[in-house]
Amino acid sequence: MDNEQLLAEYARSRSPATLDELVRRNQRLLHHILKRFSYAREPYEDLLQVANVGLIKAAQRYDPEKGAKFSSYATAVVDGELRHHLRDSLLLRQPRWVKKVYGDIVQRSGELAHALGRPPDIAELARALNIAEEGVLEVMRLYARIDLHSLDEPFRVDELYAEPDAHLMRSLRPESFALPIEDRIALYEALDRLSAFQRRLIYLLFFKDLTQHEVAAEMGLTQRKVSREQGKALVKLRQLLTRKVF
Repeated sequence: MDNEQLLAEYARSRSPATLDELVRRNQRLLHHILKRFSYAREPYEDLLQVANVGLIKAAQRYDPEKGAKFSSYATAVVDGELRHHLRDSLLLRQPRWVKKVYGDIVQRSGELAHALGRPPDIAELARALNIAEEGVLEVMRLYARIDLHSLDEPFRVDELYAEPDAHLMRSLRPESFALPIEDRIALYEALDRLSAFQRRLIYLLFFKDLTQHEVAAEMGLTQRKVSREQGKALVKLRQLLTRKVF
């Protein structure tokens, strides 16, 4: 059977065996589509797996009555699946501080828009966040590039994978009981280099503000062990920090 016959048979029976045969016969199409994503830093086999998921979705949703050839329809679905996968991967790859700053930008933008009755400008947003305008723009541009890629807009690969410039992140004024953005970025970057065990320990002690006894109960440790490991983690943090934070 050719593609059209297999599609008609699958539409009638929804047979997994027929779907498997459709997927097997269209692997060459997937390899052709993947040439568009040769710039991606993801392993080829991972991208091929994502492409196969898109192909299965295309087979399940295809309606010949709409007039499009299956190859054209499948290409569009697989392309979209790959772009969304790469978008998610690029977002996951961002440093912790970038995700935090972007979340703050989104939240403050909504609050200011509600208060002002219009979208805030960059200067207003920067003042509300206590971050220099260049820093706010750097994070916004990064997310805009990733979003444009997912929409198949033109982009430069070096821009898409460019690291955000932490040197642009500066506080506009001192704040009581809050670290400046520069120190928070240094702390987040250092935390990312601790072991998973040490990160959890620091998170529970200093971000959730639990006592050593509470952390010991949470992690199944003795209080003495928590105290020792806290000291080790803080020593390592001080060694990793590029600036004096504590």
